[in-house]
Amino acid sequence: MPQFDILDIMPKDTALTSNSVLNILKISFAFVLLILYTIFLSPHVESLLTDSISTVMQGYSDEELNKLSPIFDIHVYAGEYALGSSFNQSTMTGRTKFLTLDSRILAMNKFLSDYQSPMANYADIFIIEADRHGLDWRLIASISGVESAFGNLIPRGTHNGWGWRGRNGNADGWSIFESWEEAITHITERMALGYGTDLTPYDIESVYCPPCGETGLHLWANGVNRFMNELDYYVNNLDNL
Repeated sequence: MPQFDILDIMPKDTALTSNSVLNILKISFAFVLLILYTIFLSPHVESLLTDSISTVMQGYSDEELNKLSPIFDIHVYAGEYALGSSFNQSTMTGRTKFLTLDSRILAMNKFLSDYQSPMANYADIFIIEADRHGLDWRLIASISGVESAFGNLIPRGTHNGWGWRGRNGNADGWSIFESWEEAITHITERMALGYGTDLTPYDIESVYCPPCGETGLHLWANGVNRFMNELDYYVNNLDNL
């Protein structure tokens, strides 16, 4: 008895319809998997990767991490940084909530918290001091992102997340501040006086980081600008964060 392929005896349009349905089902299944991954797995995977990278980096405490030169001494080179966060849970008490209508403070706190910054609970100081001196409220925090991963990679015991020199320096010349509040207050004032209040990161780069400005790649300015744009996103999407 002759054997027939089922597709040979089915009408051609029926076979095409079956293939179309099968393709639609495959696409739908893949789409559902993508949604489930995005909702349930992606945050955990990204968090795990971030923690793993941080752990690996902390094994290299002798690396020269900061090649940037701040305003007070543009001809020096960076010494060795003590790699590791200066975050201490005991220092966070009493500054864990903000009773404010200023969305910038809430956005800054959320932004810095997401980057595990020890400065997160000083979000209000960034805003208050920036307004006091007429400086862009995003600038000082964004510079710290490029210079020290928002205060996580700093010369030990300095509260100096900006590669800052010229004030009460340690043996390697890095400025020492008694607290994050003192550091933010001082550096905001000096930035406003030293650079003015209307310069962009690209205008600042050639003085703050001469090697970066000389390459023409604008790595420093692009990094600062990226964090400033992220802060804009945070302040405009607080309800969804």
